[in-house]
Formats: sequence, C-alpha cells, structure tokens
Amino acid sequence: MTGPYPRNGIRRPAIIREVQRLARSERAAAIVEMALVLPLFLTLLIGILIYGQYFLLAHNVQQAANDGARAAIVGLDAADRRAVAIRAVDRSMASIGDYSAANRTIAVSETSEAVTVALTYTVPADHFLRSSFVPAPGHVIGARATFELPAD
Repeated sequence: MTGPYPRNGIRRPAIIREVQRLARSERAAAIVEMALVLPLFLTLLIGILIYGQYFLLAHNVQQAANDGARAAIVGLDAADRRAVAIRAVDRSMASIGDYSAANRTIAVSETSEAVTVALTYTVPADHFLRSSFVPAPGHVIGARATFELPAD
C-alpha cells in the first residue's frame, strides 16, 4: 500500500513524515554537512590570519632591532648611540598601524666591540592578534640585534 498510511493502517505524525522526507533529501544532507564543516573551516581560516599577523609583527620587530643596531654604530658616545638607536627603531616600527612608544621597550647595550639593541613589543589589547577564538603564540614579541663597532 502506498500513500500516507503504512501497512498496519496507522497514520504517521506529520513531523515524522517530514523527517523521513528530509532524510532522503540531498539538500538536507548538504545542510548537515555544512553545519559540521563550517565551524572547523572558519577556525582554520581565522587561525591562518592570526598566525600570519603574528609572523608579520615578529618580522617587523626583528627588522626594527636590526635598523636600530645598524644606526647606533655611527653614534659618538654611548648616550648618542642610544638616542640614534631609539629614533631608528621608532622610525622602522612606524609602519605598524597601532604602534606607540608605550608599547615597546628598547635596551641598548654595548661592549668595546659591539652595540646590541634589544626590542620588546607588546601587542595592544584591542589588536586582532589577541583574539581568544584561536590560541595565539603570544602578545609580547622580542628581538635582539648586534652590530660591531667600527675599528679605530
């Protein structure tokens, strides 16, 4: 017997008929698959964006430390080298959109043969990198660069 009545003569409720119809539907299968896959895909996509941003910032911080150490070797004395290094780091980090001097720490040290610039950059609280959706590698990025002083 075909139709809404099964063989035993009892009519199934409408909801059960609808569920059975959807269970055979390819469209319903696609909706269920999308509901399962979409959150994983979005998590992966946001993770790629966050880690890409982290590696970009880490590269910029390392480049700024390099620029500071390179610029510092032309200073006449320790205070002058420190001031030149800080200006060079700030100029190099200016390409970062939300950079401010409050978010960085610069340490300039020197021996008789070399100048070392250590830069620590703290990512601002409202930055994309501090998203809690995907665990990020860290919000404090540090770099160090050493250049030899010219021989007298």
